[in-house]
Amino acid sequence: MLKIAICDDEKIFCNILQEKIRNTLDNMNETFTLHTYTNTNDLRRSENPFNVIFLDIKMPTQDGLEFAQELRLQGNDSSIIFISSFPEYVFDVFRLEAEDFLCKPIDEIKLHSVLLRIIEKKRADDKNCLFIQTNQWCKSIKLQSIFYCEVINRIIYIHTAHEVINYYGKIEDLGNQLDSRFYRCHRSYFVNLDFIMSYSNGEVVLENSEHIPVSRLRQKEFMGYMLQYMKRRHRK
Repeated sequence: MLKIAICDDEKIFCNILQEKIRNTLDNMNETFTLHTYTNTNDLRRSENPFNVIFLDIKMPTQDGLEFAQELRLQGNDSSIIFISSFPEYVFDVFRLEAEDFLCKPIDEIKLHSVLLRIIEKKRADDKNCLFIQTNQWCKSIKLQSIFYCEVINRIIYIHTAHEVINYYGKIEDLGNQLDSRFYRCHRSYFVNLDFIMSYSNGEVVLENSEHIPVSRLRQKEFMGYMLQYMKRRHRK
Protein backbone atom coordinates (compact mmCIF):
# COMPACT_ATOMS: atom_id res chain seq x y z
CA MET A 1 0.00 0.00 0.00
CA LEU A 2 1.22 3.47 -0.89
CA LYS A 3 0.92 6.11 1.84
CA ILE A 4 0.78 9.50 0.19
CA ALA A 5 0.83 13.09 1.48
CA ILE A 6 0.13 16.30 -0.42
CA CYS A 7 1.43 19.54 1.10
CA ASP A 8 0.42 22.76 -0.69
CA ASP A 9 -0.90 26.02 0.76
CA GLU A 10 -3.56 26.22 -1.99
CA LYS A 11 -6.48 24.10 -0.77
CA ILE A 12 -8.13 24.07 -4.21
CA PHE A 13 -4.96 22.72 -5.80
CA CYS A 14 -4.69 20.05 -3.07
CA ASN A 15 -8.17 18.85 -3.96
CA ILE A 16 -7.41 18.80 -7.70
CA LEU A 17 -4.16 16.89 -7.26
CA GLN A 18 -5.80 14.51 -4.81
CA GLU A 19 -8.45 13.64 -7.39
CA LYS A 20 -5.85 13.10 -10.12
CA ILE A 21 -3.81 10.80 -7.90
CA ARG A 22 -6.91 8.83 -6.91
CA ASN A 23 -7.94 8.34 -10.54
CA THR A 24 -4.43 7.31 -11.57
CA LEU A 25 -3.95 4.77 -8.78
CA ASP A 26 -7.49 3.39 -9.10
CA ASN A 27 -6.76 2.69 -12.77
CA MET A 28 -3.60 0.86 -11.70
CA ASN A 29 -5.59 -1.17 -9.11
CA GLU A 30 -3.12 0.08 -6.50
CA THR A 31 -4.17 0.40 -2.83
CA PHE A 32 -3.27 3.67 -1.12
CA THR A 33 -4.03 6.21 1.58
CA LEU A 34 -3.96 9.94 0.83
CA HIS A 35 -3.72 12.88 3.24
CA THR A 36 -3.57 16.60 2.41
CA TYR A 37 -1.90 19.42 4.35
CA THR A 38 -1.78 23.15 3.69
CA ASN A 39 1.48 23.79 5.57
CA THR A 40 4.60 21.92 6.63
CA ASN A 41 3.84 22.30 10.35
CA ASP A 42 0.73 20.13 10.05
CA LEU A 43 2.62 17.58 7.95
CA ARG A 44 5.46 17.56 10.49
CA ARG A 45 3.02 16.86 13.33
CA SER A 46 1.45 13.97 11.45
CA GLU A 47 2.39 10.54 12.82
CA ASN A 48 1.83 8.87 9.44
CA PRO A 49 4.97 7.43 7.81
CA PHE A 50 4.53 8.40 4.16
CA ASN A 51 6.07 6.60 1.18
CA VAL A 52 5.38 9.56 -1.11
CA ILE A 53 5.19 13.31 -0.42
CA PHE A 54 3.98 15.79 -3.03
CA LEU A 55 5.55 19.00 -1.78
CA ASP A 56 4.93 22.56 -2.97
CA ILE A 57 8.03 24.74 -3.08
CA LYS A 58 6.62 28.22 -2.52
CA MET A 59 4.66 28.32 0.76
CA PRO A 60 4.29 31.19 3.24
CA THR A 61 5.50 29.60 6.50
CA GLN A 62 8.30 27.35 5.24
CA ASP A 63 9.16 26.55 1.65
CA GLY A 64 9.27 22.97 0.42
CA LEU A 65 13.03 22.95 -0.19
CA GLU A 66 13.77 23.81 3.46
CA PHE A 67 11.31 21.20 4.71
CA ALA A 68 12.72 18.52 2.40
CA GLN A 69 16.22 19.25 3.67
CA GLU A 70 14.93 18.89 7.23
CA LEU A 71 13.42 15.49 6.36
CA ARG A 72 16.65 14.24 4.78
CA LEU A 73 18.73 15.33 7.78
CA GLN A 74 16.35 13.27 9.96
CA GLY A 75 17.00 10.21 7.79
CA ASN A 76 13.57 10.30 6.12
CA ASP A 77 13.78 8.50 2.76
CA SER A 78 10.26 9.17 1.47
CA SER A 79 9.92 9.71 -2.27
CA ILE A 80 9.58 13.49 -2.56
CA ILE A 81 7.93 14.96 -5.63
CA PHE A 82 8.26 18.74 -5.75
CA ILE A 83 5.43 20.73 -7.34
CA SER A 84 5.62 24.35 -8.42
CA SER A 85 4.37 26.95 -10.88
CA PHE A 86 7.98 28.07 -11.35
CA PRO A 87 9.94 25.69 -13.62
CA GLU A 88 13.26 27.37 -12.78
CA TYR A 89 13.23 25.51 -9.43
CA VAL A 90 13.94 22.25 -11.27
CA PHE A 91 17.68 22.90 -10.85
CA ASP A 92 17.40 23.12 -7.06
CA VAL A 93 15.40 20.02 -6.21
CA PHE A 94 17.58 17.06 -7.11
CA ARG A 95 20.33 17.85 -4.60
CA LEU A 96 17.69 16.83 -2.04
CA GLU A 97 17.33 13.38 -3.66
CA ALA A 98 13.90 14.22 -5.02
CA GLU A 99 12.00 11.62 -7.00
CA ASP A 100 10.81 14.18 -9.55
CA PHE A 101 9.63 17.73 -10.23
CA LEU A 102 6.14 18.47 -11.59
CA CYS A 103 5.05 21.86 -12.94
CA LYS A 104 1.59 23.22 -12.22
CA PRO A 105 -0.89 22.53 -13.66
CA ILE A 106 -0.05 18.86 -13.24
CA ASP A 107 0.13 16.84 -16.44
CA GLU A 108 -1.71 13.55 -15.89
CA ILE A 109 0.59 11.57 -18.21
CA LYS A 110 3.66 12.75 -16.28
CA LEU A 111 1.90 12.04 -12.99
CA HIS A 112 1.12 8.49 -14.14
CA SER A 113 4.75 7.96 -15.14
CA VAL A 114 6.07 9.19 -11.77
CA LEU A 115 3.64 7.08 -9.72
CA LEU A 116 4.34 3.96 -11.81
CA ARG A 117 8.07 4.37 -11.23
CA ILE A 118 7.54 4.74 -7.47
CA ILE A 119 5.28 1.67 -7.33
CA GLU A 120 7.82 -0.47 -9.19
CA LYS A 121 10.60 0.76 -6.93
CA LYS A 122 8.54 0.03 -3.82
CA ARG A 123 7.76 -3.51 -5.00
CA ALA A 124 11.47 -4.15 -5.53
CA ASP A 125 12.28 -2.72 -2.08
CA ASP A 126 9.57 -4.85 -0.44
CA LYS A 127 11.33 -7.98 -1.69
CA ASN A 128 14.45 -6.86 0.17
CA CYS A 129 12.76 -6.24 3.49
CA LEU A 130 12.25 -8.16 6.70
CA PHE A 131 8.60 -7.98 7.71
CA ILE A 132 7.82 -8.38 11.42
CA GLN A 133 4.30 -8.72 12.76
CA THR A 134 3.23 -9.11 16.38
CA ASN A 135 -0.14 -8.84 18.11
CA GLN A 136 0.46 -5.14 18.79
CA TRP A 137 2.46 -3.82 15.83
CA CYS A 138 4.10 -4.55 12.49
CA LYS A 139 7.23 -3.19 10.90
CA SER A 140 9.17 -3.51 7.64
CA ILE A 141 12.98 -3.28 7.85
CA LYS A 142 15.30 -3.01 4.86
CA LEU A 143 17.72 -5.95 4.85
CA GLN A 144 20.55 -3.67 3.79
CA SER A 145 20.17 -1.71 7.05
CA ILE A 146 20.55 -4.74 9.35
CA PHE A 147 24.01 -5.30 10.85
CA TYR A 148 23.12 -8.55 12.58
CA CYS A 149 20.33 -10.50 14.27
CA GLU A 150 20.57 -12.36 17.56
CA VAL A 151 18.23 -14.42 19.70
CA ILE A 152 18.28 -14.45 23.50
CA ASN A 153 15.72 -16.50 25.42
CA ARG A 154 13.33 -16.67 22.43
CA ILE A 155 13.52 -12.90 21.88
CA ILE A 156 14.95 -11.85 18.50
CA TYR A 157 16.94 -8.61 18.36
CA ILE A 158 17.39 -6.90 14.99
CA HIS A 159 20.38 -4.54 15.13
CA THR A 160 20.42 -1.65 12.64
CA ALA A 161 22.47 1.53 12.48
CA HIS A 162 19.75 3.56 14.25
CA GLU A 163 17.85 1.17 16.50
CA VAL A 164 17.42 -2.31 17.93
CA ILE A 165 14.04 -3.94 17.29
CA ASN A 166 13.04 -6.90 19.42
CA TYR A 167 10.15 -9.35 19.28
CA TYR A 168 9.28 -12.93 20.19
CA GLY A 169 10.06 -15.38 17.42
CA LYS A 170 12.04 -18.35 16.14
CA ILE A 171 15.43 -17.83 14.60
CA GLU A 172 14.58 -20.47 11.96
CA ASP A 173 11.59 -18.36 10.79
CA LEU A 174 13.83 -15.30 10.73
CA GLY A 175 16.37 -17.14 8.57
CA ASN A 176 13.69 -17.89 5.97
CA GLN A 177 13.21 -14.13 5.41
CA LEU A 178 16.89 -13.24 5.10
CA ASP A 179 18.83 -13.36 1.84
CA SER A 180 22.30 -14.56 0.83
CA ARG A 181 24.11 -11.61 2.43
CA PHE A 182 23.31 -13.11 5.86
CA TYR A 183 25.15 -16.08 7.35
CA ARG A 184 24.24 -17.96 10.50
CA CYS A 185 27.65 -17.83 12.11
CA HIS A 186 26.41 -19.08 15.48
CA ARG A 187 23.27 -20.79 16.65
CA SER A 188 22.15 -17.43 18.10
CA TYR A 189 23.39 -15.07 15.37
CA PHE A 190 22.89 -14.10 11.73
CA VAL A 191 25.50 -11.62 10.51
CA ASN A 192 25.29 -9.34 7.46
CA LEU A 193 28.45 -10.02 5.43
CA ASP A 194 28.27 -6.54 3.86
CA PHE A 195 29.21 -4.98 7.21
CA ILE A 196 32.16 -7.22 8.11
CA MET A 197 35.41 -5.33 8.63
CA SER A 198 37.58 -8.23 9.80
CA TYR A 199 37.51 -11.80 11.05
CA SER A 200 39.98 -13.65 13.25
CA ASN A 201 40.08 -16.12 16.12
CA GLY A 202 36.42 -17.04 15.82
CA GLU A 203 35.14 -13.46 15.98
CA VAL A 204 33.76 -11.02 13.43
CA VAL A 205 34.22 -7.26 13.77
CA LEU A 206 31.55 -5.14 12.09
CA GLU A 207 31.64 -1.58 10.74
CA ASN A 208 29.87 -0.37 13.89
CA SER A 209 32.74 -1.90 15.97
CA GLU A 210 30.58 -4.64 17.44
CA HIS A 211 32.06 -8.14 17.83
CA ILE A 212 30.05 -11.21 16.79
CA PRO A 213 31.10 -14.78 17.68
CA VAL A 214 31.51 -17.51 15.07
CA SER A 215 30.97 -20.97 16.53
CA ARG A 216 33.97 -23.32 16.36
CA LEU A 217 32.06 -25.87 14.28
CA ARG A 218 31.14 -23.24 11.66
CA GLN A 219 34.42 -21.38 11.30
CA LYS A 220 35.70 -23.25 8.23
CA GLU A 221 32.32 -23.11 6.48
CA PHE A 222 31.99 -19.44 7.38
CA MET A 223 35.34 -18.58 5.79
CA GLY A 224 34.38 -20.38 2.58
CA TYR A 225 30.93 -18.80 2.44
CA MET A 226 32.29 -15.32 3.11
CA LEU A 227 34.96 -15.61 0.39
CA GLN A 228 32.43 -16.85 -2.19
CA TYR A 229 30.02 -14.06 -1.28
CA MET A 230 32.74 -11.41 -1.62
CA LYS A 231 33.71 -12.78 -5.06
CA ARG A 232 30.09 -12.68 -6.25
CA ARG A 233 29.62 -9.13 -4.99
CA HIS A 234 32.86 -8.00 -6.66
CA ARG A 235 31.71 -9.39 -10.02
CA LYS A 236 28.44 -7.39 -9.95
